[in-house]
Amino acid sequence: MKSLPKKPCLEFLKKEAKALQAQHKRRDSSCCEQIRSNDTSFKSMTDDEMFSSRFSINDAQRIVAREYGYSSWATLKHYIQSLDDPLYNSVSDKKAYHQRIVGSYDERSKTYDNFIWAREWSIQTVEFCPPNQGEKVLDIACGTGTIAFYIADRVGPEGHITGVDISAGMIKKCSEKLQELDLKNMTFIYSDAEVLDFPTNSFDRMYCSAGLYWMINPLAALRHWCELLKPNGWLSFNAWPGNSFVWGNGERRALRKYGIESTVHEFSGSKKKLRQLVELAGFEKIDIHEVERGRWADPDTLKRPIKAGGYTPGQHPDPLEGVSEEILQLAQKDYEAEVDRLTTEKGVWHDMTTYFVCCQK
Repeated sequence: MKSLPKKPCLEFLKKEAKALQAQHKRRDSSCCEQIRSNDTSFKSMTDDEMFSSRFSINDAQRIVAREYGYSSWATLKHYIQSLDDPLYNSVSDKKAYHQRIVGSYDERSKTYDNFIWAREWSIQTVEFCPPNQGEKVLDIACGTGTIAFYIADRVGPEGHITGVDISAGMIKKCSEKLQELDLKNMTFIYSDAEVLDFPTNSFDRMYCSAGLYWMINPLAALRHWCELLKPNGWLSFNAWPGNSFVWGNGERRALRKYGIESTVHEFSGSKKKLRQLVELAGFEKIDIHEVERGRWADPDTLKRPIKAGGYTPGQHPDPLEGVSEEILQLAQKDYEAEVDRLTTEKGVWHDMTTYFVCCQK
């Protein structure tokens, strides 16, 4: 599978298809293997038979699409057009956004291993798509290395695990653990998950737990990861429905009433949306496991103030910056009223349903 440019242009790809059609028209044998490899209807033809056959621009576009890992030109076209969706363009300053994430996770690295939910999410991400002996594995947004250390024995000494994270604090924790355990089959690297510096077809398996929703463009990130997988390789990650977490879902609805959009978990809002996203990234076999979970929460603990500087993955600047105090107070009242409506004798059910996605290149 060929890698798409970092900023793919449909016009450029159309020119590729036209050039391929022109090669066929002038009976240039250098295009024959390209055509055979990407279209079964031409697979058994000789060069002469191929040149005697009709070869339309639609045929050429389909072959170009398949070279990039897409079954059809329409799907490739949809992917490129989707990159301009406002949902994937809510970060105006990449450097400032990354600084915000790094600052938060550098601090959280000190106690992150105590976060039981994060460990459970990581382990389930693995168990839905476990690795095999000897595989090369990439752990994206590895945090303190839960997945890497959990699968060390599974990949064995012939395999290798590479963990990447944008937080130096997290990588430091991983390195300290690695030194104590003296494992030889893993490496941890400080890196941006959206622009990883590995060759295409590098890994048998990739994992990402609680990381995709922080990406500036989740669709482009998934496509980038797909290209790094070997043919038939697997990616396993987790995501959340739009209605998970009372404080996130409730705040989003309260703010939307006043024209303010909070987009966290919007890209993975339903199994249908999530499947479409993964298909657009170029994956073929896709399994989505919905795991229902949650807890009863004290309503007062959920009534946290709506203000700038909160939880806004995928958005920068914060959508609440510059919003008047009057609007914030109105949204707060609406949100707290919703919490009150959800309150029972047991408290408020804080839904933490999680999607675990396993997809094959």
